[in-house]
Amino acid sequence: MRNKVMWRARIRISLDITRCVLLFTFFVCNNAFAIDPTLDWKTIESEHLLVHYAEGNKKFAERALAIAEAAHKRLTEEFSWHPKEKTHVILSDETDQPNGYATPIFFNRTVIFMAPPTNVNTLEDFDDWFSTLIFHEYTHIVHLDKGAGSPEALRKVFGRFVFLFPNLFQPAWVTEGLATYEETDAERGIGRGQSAMFATMMREEVINGLQSIDHVNLPVSTWPAGTTRYLYGVYFMLFLADRYGEDKIQQWVEGYSNNLLPFFFNTNAKQTLGKNFKPLWKEYQQWLRDKFQPQIDAITAKGIKAGKQYSKDAYRTSSVAAVSEEKGDAIYYVRNGGYKRSALMHVDASGKREELVNLNNGASLSVHPQAGLLLTQVEYCNNYTIYSDIYIYDKDDNELKRLTQCGRYLYVAWLPDGEQMVAVHNAASHFELQLLDSDADLNEILWKAEDGEIIGQLDVSPDAKNVVASVWRKGDGWNIELFNIKSKQWQKISSGTSIAVNPSYDAAGDIIFSLEKDGVYNLQRYNSTTKQVEQLTNLLGGAFESSQASIGGAIFYSGYSAQGYAIYKMQDDSAFAETPKFNNDKLQIVDYPITEHPSRDYSALSSMTPRWWFPAFRFSNQRAQWEIATAGSDALGIHNYFVTASYDTKLDEPAGFAGYAYADRLFLSVERVNDIFLDINGDFDRVSKHSVASAVVAFPNNYVQKQTNILLNVTYDNAGDKVSATATTPIKDFDENSLGLGFLYNSANINPLSISLVDGMRLRLVAEDSDTLNADYTGQAYTLDWRQYIRTGKESVFAFRFVQGWGTQQPKPFKLGGDGPNNDIASILYGVTQERVFNVRKYALRGYSEGAPQLRGRRTQLFTGEWRFPLQRVEDGVMAPPIGIMQWSGSIFAEAGRAYQDSAGKYYSDAGLELIADLGVFYNLIMRGRLGYAHGFDSDIGDDRVYVEIGSSF
Repeated sequence: MRNKVMWRARIRISLDITRCVLLFTFFVCNNAFAIDPTLDWKTIESEHLLVHYAEGNKKFAERALAIAEAAHKRLTEEFSWHPKEKTHVILSDETDQPNGYATPIFFNRTVIFMAPPTNVNTLEDFDDWFSTLIFHEYTHIVHLDKGAGSPEALRKVFGRFVFLFPNLFQPAWVTEGLATYEETDAERGIGRGQSAMFATMMREEVINGLQSIDHVNLPVSTWPAGTTRYLYGVYFMLFLADRYGEDKIQQWVEGYSNNLLPFFFNTNAKQTLGKNFKPLWKEYQQWLRDKFQPQIDAITAKGIKAGKQYSKDAYRTSSVAAVSEEKGDAIYYVRNGGYKRSALMHVDASGKREELVNLNNGASLSVHPQAGLLLTQVEYCNNYTIYSDIYIYDKDDNELKRLTQCGRYLYVAWLPDGEQMVAVHNAASHFELQLLDSDADLNEILWKAEDGEIIGQLDVSPDAKNVVASVWRKGDGWNIELFNIKSKQWQKISSGTSIAVNPSYDAAGDIIFSLEKDGVYNLQRYNSTTKQVEQLTNLLGGAFESSQASIGGAIFYSGYSAQGYAIYKMQDDSAFAETPKFNNDKLQIVDYPITEHPSRDYSALSSMTPRWWFPAFRFSNQRAQWEIATAGSDALGIHNYFVTASYDTKLDEPAGFAGYAYADRLFLSVERVNDIFLDINGDFDRVSKHSVASAVVAFPNNYVQKQTNILLNVTYDNAGDKVSATATTPIKDFDENSLGLGFLYNSANINPLSISLVDGMRLRLVAEDSDTLNADYTGQAYTLDWRQYIRTGKESVFAFRFVQGWGTQQPKPFKLGGDGPNNDIASILYGVTQERVFNVRKYALRGYSEGAPQLRGRRTQLFTGEWRFPLQRVEDGVMAPPIGIMQWSGSIFAEAGRAYQDSAGKYYSDAGLELIADLGVFYNLIMRGRLGYAHGFDSDIGDDRVYVEIGSSF
């Protein structure tokens, strides 16, 4: 007989506060970029700092130490806060992309990537990129470390416990806005708060409609996406300084640093600024309009000259190369609309568009009519480094051929003969201009930069005599310069501190480039004969990389609007206006005196002592458990550990957990828990001690578009009676020991504007043995878990899953039923379900309850199909409690599965639908929730079930 509708709110989140704290700590102190543990790491030390660097980068480390000490002096005075311990500064040369991050967890720690900005990417405005980056990150150090009142007092007891750092619990636009404000110096002309790029972005925001605070509070994906927090944040700080005085910013920070309970955001604003954030934000929006509308009016009054958007996608679509083909001018460009992977696009003279191959983000193009298309893009070199390499597009096979391996070539351009190329090489901020053959093998080093000199985008003249490039020099900033290949000498085309970048030769041998002038990046053309410069565009947004294939032909360029970057086509290549002559003003260089410090070998143990502890208590009719927890890491983040220890005074039994991870290679854990069982009357029956020890060794092999991993696992798992009631029949110890081998493959992608994984597959092959370690289960278990994600529209996805489980003898049985994976708090923090690889025997069959004997056996088979479709992208919420809706989507699913002992059993099928909400929580995290209805079609054990789940179905 069919059951009635069953309501089940099944949010499988452990209520164990210590485990939640450990996982949260792990989340907030880790970053996507890992430190390479195979390098020979060294350390130098000063009064307030420890700088860690790989062998060979000592000079860089000494400079970092000098700058960071200067940052420490200035920022600790401004914030009236002196960190109690030395800050760890890690210099990482594991990427060719500029960035850095900071955290106060365990200890104050910042990682600085040794890759300078080489293009207009919002980081281009500096007099010294290294000091700008360090001052930004050190602002985070002092700001996030700052405590007052009860949080500061409690740190003396509990140490650096995560919830005793109030400034961690603010919207990202506050923390990033403050750091960006501190990096900015309008008099020196540095930092994003005064940059032409940020002015361009905010002008477009004013034109398009300014965003609400409830939107900016969230980790938004719509444009300006990740830049939103920096853009709105820094202008808000400038607004406060302008309207309320700079001292109010520090008072606000001081007040928030006293919050023992997080998220009292409006309260602190009211106390410091006299009003809540809703009216304050409206005042801020009007301030922005007053600031930028006159710019908009002045530009418009001169007359707009711009191309028309040519690419269909605007988000991060950029990098364009025009070429003359048989039927006329065509272009290649990099499409990135936020919904799919980046792709190489070709548009022929008739306007026919063709998607060629997928690309990694940030690709840069160079095309030759005969030799073909070159590009540079980043790719993993090992699991810790991601460097830029040269590729050539094979038109016949429609694939990319990688010409260099870990070459670290940022830009490349063909010589006119198509037999050689010129490339920009960078390693640890040391730049070279290199001449390569057609296979990208080195022919000659044309030029080596001095310390601090940077080369950006380049091109080669039609007569092969010169290379044009954007070059940054100390005091001069970014200018367009010509390099004579024969004489090996540079000659300036532009001068002064106005940023000039993205040069390219047109068919006539003139140079088109982008110049910052009056707060706008417009295209300019340098006439190689007359040596004169003329302005080609007059934009409200901005124009950057450009290409023109034929004399008088259309100019294609990457342009900026409120929707992001797109490719534009401007048919009229005549001059809009003359560009005033360049001046010779200079950047104000700040020198940081450098004193040599003795170096020593890096010691992980010196930073791994526990920095905090926290108590937890658990009381019930059966328990009185007292627990403490701690965690730790070394400064490089290579060694990580978690420890809990508890004692139950009612049971008179200890328990605990200890886990250790070495990078992404080794994971060890031991755990002891005491399980309580009651009899059918609810009275005490027995206490079972359950002990588990596990080791996993991983062999990952990562690429940007696919990842594989081989895992080896050994687990000792013993459960047995410790205490039992007088009338209870003792149960002998049960061993669930196993050896495991797993293979994982992933090519599915999650895009900024996706509702689901898409365009790929995830595969798990797992073999487990119970006999070798004398387990009470016997035989082997083999599992295939194949998940395929197929795009059916712009956002909609068909997701398919097939599971085949096969056990020999008497292994731990497979079970079907229920409505989701065994999620824990990690699923929420990371936004993607973190499923175990080994000892997985339970799989969802949403129209059936868990535990039915018909859905249990040593073998199983499961088919699932889901059509996932978008409903609404919201990205709006409330200030307190800090929660918002990112987007709504839906899913229609059908499933069929069976579990059996020997002969193939009966299939049990169901179907249903789900309403899916991606929630923004605590300002910076995203959590997926599902409200579902499932109908099980079997008349005996099928249910009509309504459920609530956290995490994705698969």
